[in-house]
Amino acid sequence: MGLPHVSFSSELPQVADIVIVGGGAAGIATAYALARLGYTENHRVVVVEKGFLGYGSSTRNASRFRVHFFSEENTRFAIKSRSRILELPKITGVNPVITLGGYLWLFKTEEAFNAFKKFNEKLWKPHGVPVQFMDIDEAKTRFKRINLEGFVGVAYGPQNGGIHHDYMILAMASYAMRRGVRIALYRKVNDILVEAGRVKGVRIEGHGTVSASTVIVAAGIWTRTLLEKLGIKLPLKPVRKSLLVTEPYKYFLREFVTVFESGSYVAQTLKGEIIATEKYPQGEPETFDVSGVSVKWVIATMKFIRRLLGDIGVGVMRVWSGHYNVTPDHSHIVGRDEEWPEGLYVSTGFSGHGLMMAPYAGELLARYVVEGKMPRDLEPFQPTRFKEGKLIRESLIIG
Repeated sequence: MGLPHVSFSSELPQVADIVIVGGGAAGIATAYALARLGYTENHRVVVVEKGFLGYGSSTRNASRFRVHFFSEENTRFAIKSRSRILELPKITGVNPVITLGGYLWLFKTEEAFNAFKKFNEKLWKPHGVPVQFMDIDEAKTRFKRINLEGFVGVAYGPQNGGIHHDYMILAMASYAMRRGVRIALYRKVNDILVEAGRVKGVRIEGHGTVSASTVIVAAGIWTRTLLEKLGIKLPLKPVRKSLLVTEPYKYFLREFVTVFESGSYVAQTLKGEIIATEKYPQGEPETFDVSGVSVKWVIATMKFIRRLLGDIGVGVMRVWSGHYNVTPDHSHIVGRDEEWPEGLYVSTGFSGHGLMMAPYAGELLARYVVEGKMPRDLEPFQPTRFKEGKLIRESLIIG
């Protein structure tokens, strides 16, 4: 099982049945699901990406997945998406480098530790994903390389893990392309075309138009911009997030370690690099710009690594920034509003959880588009929930 030999181009047809705007995790997962449904055997599906495959937040992330959330809707969704992630090697023939090292939450206060225990009893145990709790003495014995001084307790979620983001997207993309999906890279969609209340296609910069009766917008933070041209306003905001990456060390940290109260985390790649982030001193900026990383943040993150991992030489190799595409309730938006032009759908607003939620989101959206009936698990995540006051309030946020 290795990497597939696939070739991408910027060539586009003049006519398609479905155009998917965005070649990141959300868009590619939808194309992959359409292919698995057999839809692409007799229909033309085109993915249009303005950059490289996975451009945007899909390639700027910590590449982890988890099943533990504070809302039942997100917990149920994440459990099912995890199962889709784990089956990718068998279905696609591509190894996306899945690891199951677990998530380790560290708690500074008894109040937070006890609240986590309540969620375990009320939500995670009934869904079959219980968390393991340890006092500090037990945790020190089990997790010897982590400095637990100053913490009151530890929770370990063994169901959680990591995946290589590029290989995951490539796995789904290669499967979809072998079954007829066309993926055009370095092509920017400028406008969604609408006539008489229904979608007619897209206008692409430097190319012209591609006619289609269905357009799925999975363009990350740029989804808001495209929809605003149609007078549609989704409550999305781009929040910049940064990550520090060190030189490789001998592999010693299987777990993804996060401080519950701050959401700061440290982990290690299979190559041995330490990845980490500390909270911005003044909070993360709301901006489309990913070019700015402050020296204060770099220093704070280096100190955070040494705080948890002890006297380790932090040889910083690089830092980079990406986005959380954030909704008011920190839950994704997948589906459509009946007041929108017919044939228009979105998959967006994952609020930092796109890579882990995309496989199931793509499956549900593909079924909705093809079958015309909304799957039950998709109902809570419709864009109409904001005007209906049916928010899915998610507060277990990391990073």
